[in-house]
Amino acid sequence: MSWTIEKANEQFEVFKQRASEDAQFRALALTSPKQAIRELTGLELPEGIEVVISEDENGEIQAKALLSVPSSDAERELDDAELEHVAGGTTFASFIQYDSTVPSGMPPKRR
Repeated sequence: MSWTIEKANEQFEVFKQRASEDAQFRALALTSPKQAIRELTGLELPEGIEVVISEDENGEIQAKALLSVPSSDAERELDDAELEHVAGGTTFASFIQYDSTVPSGMPPKRR
């Protein structure tokens, strides 16, 4: 089993329920969310995802998922090959309209 958005949402509901019924689990969730998630689901969080668990003024459990990109990829420049893949632009030919009734290989009729 691996994480999906649906699985994460489903497990968060289970997480909140268990935290409301089990004081020891609630304390673990507030101090070490990754460990609490691993205990509940048996899964490690994917790399680059951090979860922050807190209580609101009503004592309800709140969770925030923080996503991070490894700095080695986030701060580097694209090389020439990568730039070729993302370079945009257009040519004059993209504005020419062709008559769809003309067989391929035949010049289009001028209008």
